[in-house]
Amino acid sequence: MLVKILKIFALICFLSFIYNKTFDRNYFNYDSVPYVAAAYMLSGHDLDSSHAYTWNLLEEKAHPSVLNSLCCSTSYRKSMSSNSEAFGSHLPSYQTKSLYVYLIRIVSDIFNIDEFNSLKWISYSSAAILALIACIFFFNTQMMIYLCIFPILLLMQIMPISRLLTPDSLNALIFLGACFSFLKNKKMLGYLLLLASILIRQTNIIFYLAFISLELRQRKFSKVFGMSSLGLALYWLNSEYYGSIGYWNTYISSLIKMPDTFVGFDPIFDISIFFKTLLAKIEWMLQDSNLNRLLSLLSINLLFCLYFFNHGAKKVSENALIPLIFVSCSIISYLLIPFPDFRIYSGHLIASSLALLFCLTKQIVPRN
Repeated sequence: MLVKILKIFALICFLSFIYNKTFDRNYFNYDSVPYVAAAYMLSGHDLDSSHAYTWNLLEEKAHPSVLNSLCCSTSYRKSMSSNSEAFGSHLPSYQTKSLYVYLIRIVSDIFNIDEFNSLKWISYSSAAILALIACIFFFNTQMMIYLCIFPILLLMQIMPISRLLTPDSLNALIFLGACFSFLKNKKMLGYLLLLASILIRQTNIIFYLAFISLELRQRKFSKVFGMSSLGLALYWLNSEYYGSIGYWNTYISSLIKMPDTFVGFDPIFDISIFFKTLLAKIEWMLQDSNLNRLLSLLSINLLFCLYFFNHGAKKVSENALIPLIFVSCSIISYLLIPFPDFRIYSGHLIASSLALLFCLTKQIVPRN
């Protein structure tokens, strides 16, 4: 009983710490601006009024120095804050996270709060629920295993994503839910969660298709075809409906140069640019002490996955497939668009790391 009380106490302390360092403080980032505008448009407002509403609301809430950084620190941000047409040309990059945008609208309407506060609630609540689910999942394990949850979550940047007004915290929650569903052999729930995640980040289609392909091991070809088609159809419909700016436009604008407007922005695909940029980003990140964490953790996770897959007991080896897919798909996502921002991969690494912790619990032989 004492051990259970200590475990509950540790969780309460962790959640309180996150609350104090994230939710209890005001924080604004640029990505929150188009998310607010996209959510406001769901109430029936046009682009011009949504653009004005969002920047006026930010002016009311943010410190002048923060506002100045978000609206005027670069030519791109000056264009986005002053020109509604330019702002609208990049808005599809955020509107395609449609499940997240609808959730912002729903939370705002239910609790009668503005969209920035809605973003704040979603980020913190997702991180808190994630920690709660992880603790429930490992509650009956040894105390030392249970306590590993908290440094893993901190190392995987749960603090930053719980205060960022972006979909990364929610994405991490859904990925962890899918991961634990697969570990408990509730595959259909895992597939549905990953299917929903496509409407949070479009690159999540990679994870969905990878997990569906596991059904090929049991020769369930019709199931693989049907569910893969469903995922691809959802991806295509979401992209078409919101007018996605496309892969190569995203690649160039995110990694090489952000244009002041996406009106008429249509760079020609060049494979040499792809490889030069990829190699340059990898070299830069490896040499930067603030950025090499991502590549290091991806490598460590991959090596541990391969170890458990090749050297674990039969059940452990089967379970090791799950974190192996998460970390492999994360690497594929990185290679396709090598964003140097850890938050994008945080959910992938949380899922794979806690799945590896689960494999460790199955590998340990209890003492008599």
